[in-house]
This record gives sequence, structure tokens and C-alpha cells, in this order.
Amino acid sequence: MTRVVSIFFAALVFLLAGAPQGSEAKKRKPEPKLDETFSPKQLKQDLSVLRTVLEKGHPGLYLYTSKQEFDELFEKAELALANSGTLREFYLTVAPIVEKVYCGHTYFDLPGKLIGAMLKEAELFPFPLVFLNRKAYLDHSDLEIPLGAEIVSIAGKPMDEVIGRLLPYVRSDGYNQTMKYRMMAEEFALHYFLSFGRSASFQIEYLPLDSEKSVVKRISSVSGKILQQRLDHRHTRKGKLKKYRMGEPEKGVFLLSMNSFDFGLNKKGKQKYKVFLQEKFREIEERGDVQCVILDLRQNEGGFVGNDTRLFSYFAQEPFRDCKYAETSSLRIPEKDHLARNQFPKMLERILAKEFKETESGRFMMIEEKNREWKAKKTAFTGKIYVLISGLTHSGGAVICSLLLNNENVTFIGQETGGGHATFSAGNMVLYDLPNTNCQLEIPLIRYENDLRGREFPKGSGIRPDHKIVQSPKDLIGNVDTVMEFALGMARSSLK
Repeated sequence: MTRVVSIFFAALVFLLAGAPQGSEAKKRKPEPKLDETFSPKQLKQDLSVLRTVLEKGHPGLYLYTSKQEFDELFEKAELALANSGTLREFYLTVAPIVEKVYCGHTYFDLPGKLIGAMLKEAELFPFPLVFLNRKAYLDHSDLEIPLGAEIVSIAGKPMDEVIGRLLPYVRSDGYNQTMKYRMMAEEFALHYFLSFGRSASFQIEYLPLDSEKSVVKRISSVSGKILQQRLDHRHTRKGKLKKYRMGEPEKGVFLLSMNSFDFGLNKKGKQKYKVFLQEKFREIEERGDVQCVILDLRQNEGGFVGNDTRLFSYFAQEPFRDCKYAETSSLRIPEKDHLARNQFPKMLERILAKEFKETESGRFMMIEEKNREWKAKKTAFTGKIYVLISGLTHSGGAVICSLLLNNENVTFIGQETGGGHATFSAGNMVLYDLPNTNCQLEIPLIRYENDLRGREFPKGSGIRPDHKIVQSPKDLIGNVDTVMEFALGMARSSLK
């Protein structure tokens, strides 16, 4: 299951965590402050625990960064932590190392309660932003500068320089950048605060739409509460999306918006989804005049294994499995003493022992029985399929895209997916509290290899679109869904 969650919500996740596990529960220490100072011994102990967890537990640690490179990064970090330092300094030193795993399911965060407290008091950048072609635009229609204005600089620093400093603190799969910019739209203010420090106001240079002359204004900072309200009412906010729905925007064209594969663990949610697909694709078959399906995956950050492949079975042209293969680093959970509350290492180890077996080469591979084989449906849709993708298309959303690469009747439209096209680490997530700073590290335990038989892309890429379409600032202001309009245009052309 994926977990692409804004750092703004980390405090809420922390507060909603359940009670400690029985007699093994530890008395929690008070949350440290951002400017609290720790000794070199404490900082190095936390770094050591984090390193051990990554090296012994993460199944894709060396996919994109070699062991030698990681060794050098950790050695530099130890030197940087040779003197006493604050929690903020520790975070800023360590987070870029974790980012080098290039895994969208690997998280390194400040303590949850600290984020919550900090957001109440922090002097934050006041504007919601949206990024189009890596440029920042105002994403609100009722603030001190106009909607769609390009932010040129903050405090005299060009936005390219600002973003370049913040990107190493935002995760992604592989070398992908589209996911980073989508996450940055939610997390910009907090990353800016952590990297550049507190500020009572911001000198903002901006360029109004269709203007060649920039304007400079000084804008007061806001609290996290006010900023969150602004984010909730940003211009591009679509409100609460249904996890899936199907309609017919034009005769002969069906639109399937698949916004999530997360229907919970209960059987009712999975059964409802199963029936939805059966009924809708039966309708398509019985109609007989449906020539195109637009599959919108732009908001799909993933979900539980099997929900993605169930949908693909209605498009598959031949039998397939959930993945080509899957493996884990070990059948044992490392550093159990430092696991966060509500972690169940014994249960996880029992699951791993049932699902993975050690090979002669020493790898722990998923047994065939756990890698489900799906049959191609006789009624599978064989018309034109237009798949809409974005940087938020991740985990299960990217998995179905990788499967669709094997079809000849599929065209991808939009931006490169946030999820990798070939391999990714996910599933059976475990969460750690570092012993002194209480920073949190969460890692996945399983690495999946997608079964690619068709198109492939360079290592570290997501699924790249056949037609790269990015909304313009003018379309942003006018609420024009540029990607959807392009897809509908292609569908109309195919019907002639």
C-alpha cells in the first residue's frame, strides 16, 4: 500500500496512532523542540540506527545509489555531527541522505507532535502554490497578489535557487521530478521554513499573467492553521474525490476516473469495487458502440495490491501476474527496539516467512502462490485506451500503467508518473522512532519488479507520456482541464 501524505498531516497521523503494545510499551519521552540541542553521541546514535534500518531492511536501497556512495554520504554526515547540534540541523543533514534512496515509499520526518506545535506558532510562507513546467504560480483567487501570477523570487532569491535548495527534502521514485513538484505544492511552506528559517514577512517578486513587468510586495507570514485553510480553498482544489467513477462524456467514449486503489482492508470495500467493474465493463460490452475509454489516473497514489491488477484484467490481452517477481532483504525486522508504537514485528515476520523463501543465491523471493496469476478476460476492452497520468500517479497507479505498456492500444497523456516504470519498493511498511531526536523513519520491506514486455524507459524513470501536456497559466485561471481536453480531442479523432 502506498502512503503519499503531505508532511503537514504528519502531526495528525501521529496523534491518531493507537496505544502502545501491552507490557512492551515504552514510556514516551517529551517531544524535543526544533532548536533543542543534542550531543554528538546522541546525534551519531540516531544516525547509526537510521543507517542500520536502511542497510538491513530496505530492499531497494542500492537501486539508484551505490553502497560506496551511501558510505561516503554517511561518513560526511558523521563529520557534520561531530559537534553538538539542534534537531533542525540533524534533520537538514540526514533528510537528503534518505532522499538518495529514491523511493517514494520511504519517509523521514520530524516528530509528529513537533510538526503540529511548530505549525501553530511558525511564521510560514503565506501562499498556496502550484507548479507548471517547474515554475511556481499563485494557486488562490482571493489573496494579496493575483491568481496565476508567477512567483519570480522570495527575499531576493530567484525561485530556481529556492526550489533547488528544497528538492532534496522531497521524496520520489527513481530520478523522477514530477512527483517532487506535486508534493512541493503541498509542502512548500514547511520546507522553506526549515531550510531558510523563521520570517515575519516575505518580500515576494511576482509576474502577473500576460505582463512583462514584475511587481514586488512585502507580505506578512501566516500560521500553519491559516495556511492550511488557504490550501483547503486553493483554486485547483477539486474537493473530495470519489475513489472511482465512470461516465460517458461523449457518445462512444467512456471516462473511468480511478482516483485510488485504497478501499481499506474490509471485504465490503473490495466487493463493491469488484461489482462496479463487472457492471461497468458489462455495460460497455453490451452497448457495442464504445470505441474509446479514457482512464484518468492523475490522482491515483496507489492502494492495496491486487486492486490495480483487477482493473487491468479488463484491458489485458494475455495472462499476467501481479508482478514479475518480488523480494525482501530479510525475514527479520531490524532494530526492533526502536520501532514506533503500534508496530507488530512478530506478525510481520510470520507473514514474510510464509510468503518468501530463501534461494540458493541467498535472496528472499516471493513464492509463486503469492504472486497471483490473472487470466485475460474474453470480454476485455480492445478499443482505444487513453491513459491520463501525472506526478501523483504513484505505486499501484503506476503499476497498472506499467502493465498497460504491454498493450498496443494504449496512449499515455499528461506528465511522467511519480511511480517508477520498472521497479519499486512498497508493502509491509515499518515505522521507527529514532532514540534521541524522535525523528521518524518509515521504510517498505518488499521490492517489486514489474513485468515489462513492451515499451521501456531509461532507468529511474516513471512512465513517460506519448503526449506531454501541461496546463498553461491561462488555463489554470480559467479552470480548463488541458489534459482532459486533449484526450477528448484524440478520442473524437479516433471515432471518425
